[in-house]
This record gives sequence, C-alpha cells and structure tokens, in this order.
Amino acid sequence: MATVDIRPFERRDAAEIARLSTTVQWPSLTDPAVVERVCTAPGAVAYVAEEDGRVVGWAQALGDGVLQSHLGFVAVHPGARRRGIARLLVVATFQATRTLRMDLITDSADGFYESFAHKRMSGYRIYPGA
Repeated sequence: MATVDIRPFERRDAAEIARLSTTVQWPSLTDPAVVERVCTAPGAVAYVAEEDGRVVGWAQALGDGVLQSHLGFVAVHPGARRRGIARLLVVATFQATRTLRMDLITDSADGFYESFAHKRMSGYRIYPGA
C-alpha cells in the first residue's frame, strides 16, 4: 500500500479535484476554475491527500480564525476509502482553520462524523431566493 501525503491545496490540484468530484457525483465542483475559487476564497483552507502523484482526497473549510469554522467538503476516491484518509483530511483542515469548533452538515456520513468528539445539533441549508 502506497503512502498518502496530506498537504495544503495548490492551484495545480484543481483539475484533479474536479475529476474526483465527478467520480463522487458532486456536479457543482466539476469545473477546475470553480474548485480553485472554492479552495482559495477568503477564510478558506483546503488540503489534499496525494498518493503516487495523484489526488485521492480533499477537504475544504471556511473559518474566522478564532472561534468558528464550517467544514464544507470532504471527498475520498472510492478506491482509497476505509484507510483513514478522510479522518486525516478533516483533522488537518480543522487545525488549519485555527478555530475552537467546526460545524458541518452531512446527508450520508453520520457514522464517520460521530467518531469525532462532537455535539449533535440541528441545522439548515438555505438557498438564495428562499
């Protein structure tokens, strides 16, 4: 099994993250230009998991650098799952926000996030024009 490196996002990663987003069926992140903007937005931190020179996972969060951050995205290629990559990405991203707490929403990974120290809360995703 190859070694996985967790490192900060670099602009050259955008195309590979877009391909990964296609694989995991996230259509809003299949354009490398959008991925780059998401990963370099003010307050954003993003990390990638790289194995044998290719991106096999990534995570992005937004934070105020003091108290609060929000984990926006975590994706790991299906062929690289169940090896602790997502956990490493979440930890690295959380630490990089330099915040005391991180919120997130999920519709499919409750068991994974319950494995972290947490407090369950209710939340909403609000869209423009609502």
